[in-house]
Amino acid sequence: MLRQAGTFVKRLREALDRSLFKAAPADAVRFGDWRGAAIFVAFLTLATVMQLLRLGPSNAFNSLWAEDGPVFLGEAMAHDFFHVATITHGEYLVALPRLIGEVGAVAPLYHAPMVMALIAALVIALSGLTVWFASAGQIHNPYLRALLVTLMVLCPVSTIEGVASPTNVAWYTAFGVFWLLLWRPATTWGACLAALLILVTGLSTPVLVFFLPIVFLRMIAIRSFRDTLIIGAYAVGTAIQVHVLAQSEEHLNTPVWTRHIITAFLQRVVDSSALGLELGGSTWADWGWPFLIAIVAAVAAALIVLLLRAASGRLFAVIAIATSATMFMASAYNRAPLGDLMVWPTDGYNALGGRYAIIPVLLLVSAALALMDSAFPLSRGHRLATVAMATVLLISVVTSFDVHGGSDRGGPPWDESLRTATEQCYSEDLAEVSVYTAPEGWSMVIPCDRLVSTDKSAGQPNVTR
Repeated sequence: MLRQAGTFVKRLREALDRSLFKAAPADAVRFGDWRGAAIFVAFLTLATVMQLLRLGPSNAFNSLWAEDGPVFLGEAMAHDFFHVATITHGEYLVALPRLIGEVGAVAPLYHAPMVMALIAALVIALSGLTVWFASAGQIHNPYLRALLVTLMVLCPVSTIEGVASPTNVAWYTAFGVFWLLLWRPATTWGACLAALLILVTGLSTPVLVFFLPIVFLRMIAIRSFRDTLIIGAYAVGTAIQVHVLAQSEEHLNTPVWTRHIITAFLQRVVDSSALGLELGGSTWADWGWPFLIAIVAAVAAALIVLLLRAASGRLFAVIAIATSATMFMASAYNRAPLGDLMVWPTDGYNALGGRYAIIPVLLLVSAALALMDSAFPLSRGHRLATVAMATVLLISVVTSFDVHGGSDRGGPPWDESLRTATEQCYSEDLAEVSVYTAPEGWSMVIPCDRLVSTDKSAGQPNVTR
């Protein structure tokens, strides 16, 4: 009996190595000289700049979006780091946004939005680099991998709230973690860097619990100390996050299941995975349910054909698709009435809650690209299907690229808010003052000594830079 069990486990581990935890080809990760460093720097620079261009310079450098101001920057200015690091927001720990807020608090106040936006965009770019390396085992074709990285960094379902915003940066790092949990690092230092990202992300968002099936299978297929580092980082970060979530006294809403959740999934994930937010949404607004049924059927048919043709990657695709649907629907249920808010009305569409669609859409696309890589390998000259899929997905990136959504993310410019608050500090001799941020209706409290010049002899308000 024990011998049979041992044989079964051995075969299972070998099957998992072949289908799920595949080593990357040797030529997929070879960038060891100065040219590799130059490519990394060029990619990070380009990815960061492109994200900022999606917002526009004014939005990126002269506004603070939602929690970026009052929660992450404001609390970093008011408390020491060790106190802030243990404070929950939205019922859970948010380590990464708080770290970005700490850097923003150290920077000159006038430049805080620019510093925080740059760091958030850089973290997303680094996550894209992570996906490039970690996905090499499942997606050998470098063009398809580059497409996946592009879709992540310039995600076509990201709205103005999800681009270069510290508040929502963990959605991107979590997608990087999904791929790291499948990765077989070739070096210990690579495993250490992966473990660090996994740990920080685990302390920043509870969505990693949706990756438990992959972790369970990874534990069965564990091979080395490097695998242990990855699993251990996930276990520590997720365990702390789940404990904090269970003990949290915050209560945002009561979970509610509605019929709109499935509709929202079809619209915001299945439709948008192929066409992006803008093109998919505008087509829905024009054609309604006949269009949605057609695009869902087309996506399902394409995935079925790829599953039948693919020589490998089927288990990965099934896990990615199942995780996509489970994550979106569970989030909509738990964050009620999110499903009702995200569903598109007849003759219209909106971008509300777009952050909740980022990972589900990217997982669905990952499944399609992995199956495409196996079903139509580049070495065999099957380029037409690959080019067709890449063209459709790139169109979704282009049509959804601009997320300006109004001047300064729909709120007052940061420099004007500081100038107004400084004048108020002078005229009313206040100790602290409210500074308005984006979107309209949001504000944060800043001590006047951070705003007002200590040299009052000039008689003019001066924003501390």
